[in-house]
Amino acid sequence: MMTRIFIAAALLVMPHALVAAPKEPLRLKPSMPWNVDFAEDRCRIARIFGADKEQVFMFLDRYGPGEYFRLTVAGKPIQTVRDKGDASVQFGPVEKEQQLDFLAGTLNKLPALIFVGGARVAPPSDAELTAIAQRGPDDEWIELAPVSDARLRTISNLTIGKPLQRAIVLETGPMREAFKVSDACIDDLMTTWGIDVEKHKTMLRMPTPQNPPSRWIVSSDYPIKMLRIGQPAIVEFRLSIGADGVPLACHIQETTRPKEFDNAVCKSLMRRARFEPALDATGTAITSYYRNTVRFQIP
Repeated sequence: MMTRIFIAAALLVMPHALVAAPKEPLRLKPSMPWNVDFAEDRCRIARIFGADKEQVFMFLDRYGPGEYFRLTVAGKPIQTVRDKGDASVQFGPVEKEQQLDFLAGTLNKLPALIFVGGARVAPPSDAELTAIAQRGPDDEWIELAPVSDARLRTISNLTIGKPLQRAIVLETGPMREAFKVSDACIDDLMTTWGIDVEKHKTMLRMPTPQNPPSRWIVSSDYPIKMLRIGQPAIVEFRLSIGADGVPLACHIQETTRPKEFDNAVCKSLMRRARFEPALDATGTAITSYYRNTVRFQIP
């Protein structure tokens, strides 16, 4: 994976500069109910807010069990001059504001923010943030405290601040029922993968990497043609893992860019990824899966 390098620029502050008052957030009510899309390798819940030039599309895509999803918002109010960085996001009114990494792009010719990696309704707690800060690149992932049904029911909106010139507030209403439908979609999705859903609910162990995932995709795996034109990409993948811990197949669940990235990811994963196999409730090794996200970005 390419290492990102950030260079901070000095700012000159003028003592008598006039500062414009911040604009009031653009509040948008839903213009349709939640829609669920059962795709081949992902589950999407989507909704449209506002109308005409203020219309905004919201997509929450999940690629497997768990609380993480990819958040995408698109529409003319999403226009921004920045092509990447951190965005301020809050599932209000109770959950804390969080900073999510984004890439700017287009969706059906509309400006879009694609939030990189896994988003979730609630940001990590202070204790979890400390554990994450101390985590090394090859250490195990930090499991966060689950978001309860009660917390999902208290959600009333999604606010996106920076990098937008004018913050938007999408009045989502409670989100428990939407996530409940998404959960059912995920169970159906796993069944199509050949996974025993009930066994996986009582697993002793999911497939555990024998070697650090950070070493599965290296800088030299960046497709040369894409590197020359400065093309970034986000690739969601799933590996089918045999009872011996060896990947049986690589599946691209979704990708933002050309097929060259998909081929590079699967070729590298099948060659380098190895696992301790999944164990069911009796301790027997069984076929399972492993999924993750690869981000290609030039410093």
